[in-house]
Parts: sequence; C-alpha cells; structure tokens
Amino acid sequence: MSAAEADRVAYLPVSSDRQQDTWLAQPLLKLSGAIESFDAEQLEITVSGETQPTRIRTERIVWVQPGWEDEDARAGMQAYQAGDWPQAIARMLAALKRRPAVWRQEWLSVKLANAAFEAGRYPAAFELIAQLDRKPLPLPMIGQLPIVWSGRTTDAGLIAAAKVKLNAAEPLARLAAASVLLTTTEATTAQRVLEALATDAERPLVAKLADAQLWRQATPVETARSVQRWQAKTDALPPALIHGPMAAIAERLQAAGEAEQAVELWLAVALLSPDPASPQARRAKQAAQQLLRTLGRDPDADRLK
Repeated sequence: MSAAEADRVAYLPVSSDRQQDTWLAQPLLKLSGAIESFDAEQLEITVSGETQPTRIRTERIVWVQPGWEDEDARAGMQAYQAGDWPQAIARMLAALKRRPAVWRQEWLSVKLANAAFEAGRYPAAFELIAQLDRKPLPLPMIGQLPIVWSGRTTDAGLIAAAKVKLNAAEPLARLAAASVLLTTTEATTAQRVLEALATDAERPLVAKLADAQLWRQATPVETARSVQRWQAKTDALPPALIHGPMAAIAERLQAAGEAEQAVELWLAVALLSPDPASPQARRAKQAAQQLLRTLGRDPDADRLK
C-alpha cells in the first residue's frame, strides 16, 4: 500500500487521565497503515513495515481517514469534500456495489447519509441512519451521522421526513428525527422522544446525545446556570462524539450574548469533528467566521479561509 493509499487513525493514549482535565489537553497518537477490521469495539491497523496489527478501542479514537484504492470510492470522497452531493452519491453507490470490507461499506453509507441529507433526499438519509443502527456502529461513524445540533429547521420536506421516522424502531433514527423537529411546531413531540431516549439504559451513549439535544431549548438564563454542567458532560463523552454537543453549547452561548466563549467552541467543533470536511464541521467554521467578524476580529476570520 502506497503512502497515498494508507489508512490513518488518531487516538488517545491509554494513560490519558480524563478525570483531571478534558482530553483536549492530551497528545494524540497517530498511525498509518492498513485497517484490518473496525467495529463497535475496536479498530485493528497494521502499520506499514509491521506484521502484527495494533488494536485500538473505539472510545479512544479521535478521527479516522481511510485510504481508498477503489476509483469510485476515491472519486466519491473527493466529490463529498467539494460539496458535489449528486456526484458523491453516484460514485459512492457504485463503490458499494463492489462490496468492500464491512467497515468500508459502513463508512461509505455514513457518508451517503450525509450527502443525501445535504442534497435534500431526506427519506433516504433517515433510512440509511436506520439501517446503520441495526447493528453496533463504531463511534467515529455515529459521530458523523447527519444529526442536527444547531439552527432552526424550516424545510417542509425535511420536517415531513423527520416526522415519519420519529417513532422508528432504531434509536439513532429517532434521535436524528427529533433533532430536526426540536425547533419546529413539532417541538413538544420531539422533546418527549428525546426525554425517553435520554433514559434508555440499553443505549447509554445515545441517551447522552439525546440529553445534549435538549440543551438546545435553554433560555439565556438557563444557559448561564447550566453551561459548566453541560461542558463537564461533553468532556466525558468519547472524543468522536464531542463535537455535536459542543455545537449545541456554542449556539446557546451565542444566543446568550457570550460571543467570545461561543466563537472558541465553534472553532473547536470545526477542528474536532471526526471529518473536518463534513457539512457539520464546515457550518461550525462558517459560524466562527461570522462571529469573529461581528467581534471585529476580521484578520482571525480571514485566517480561517
């Protein structure tokens, strides 16, 4: 495997002390080679020049950058990074038809869900989330699903598709649907779904994400009273899931007039996403740029380009 085709992974060292401080202060370990397997429990990667794989628990993974030998997969990823959603969908579907390794099929399907969501193909996006949640999914893939963490939903097609999935059998599909509807006239129903998910002992990580979704309803007064508790809960999440709740906090702080704190969090969201080219990361970067200009920090905003 050439260097250009290598799979890459960044993760936290085993000795990382999450109790003393946020994991953000910890140095990342990075490996490059061939990922042999990747599931909800661990990732195995054989580093170039070695014969035995290195095993990494998924809760320690910060990001993964797969290498692609398949031409359609490579072209699909390039189109995805460029925001050419129809091309990304077509090429990734073509790559899936060749049945790559299971984890690569899951990775492509996560990207397809995002591309479909961005292209306005909402029923397809929600159905892909549901399909992916029918078996345990690695945390870095859950962290990239098209779950809404900021902004208000006004697209009638998106609202209609979310309402269909609000009672889906799959918890991640319900979470994604409720995240869309939480800022619409269906907010009360979405809140009930999220409150139920937040008490689901069988899916503790989904429960924590559902709890974080509810922060989006906080008033400025409630935000001031709760922000430290929210940040502590966010810091306790696996690194691949931290950026969504951080975006929710950033938006609440911005609404409360705490612009300096908000811009720091928006920047962190953009940098800490499992995929910095994802739509979520791009929107966080744009939010940071706009807020920096509002604060009169145009040189900092220009550097983000």
